[in-house]
Amino acid sequence: MKRIALDLLIALSIMLIYLSRFYEALPPPVQLATIKALLVSMGFMHAHITRKLAFPAVAWQTEGINAKTLLVITLYVAFIYAYATGG
Repeated sequence: MKRIALDLLIALSIMLIYLSRFYEALPPPVQLATIKALLVSMGFMHAHITRKLAFPAVAWQTEGINAKTLLVITLYVAFIYAYATGG
């Protein structure tokens, strides 16, 4: 939980901004930046939860780079990229 605490805080605060309709007062570039930050945070959280459920723990210090660590890195990159580009 401590690894996703910051992203959870970012996602919840930005969702609160959008649900309270405060975002209408923000200029369009700031709206774009906040929605991208929300999407990246949600993509990271989704990737983290998926990795925890689907893959065993990765010992980054002792295992080095192998197929499992590359798969986990690819999972994070793919989820974050998919969320950030909207699909």
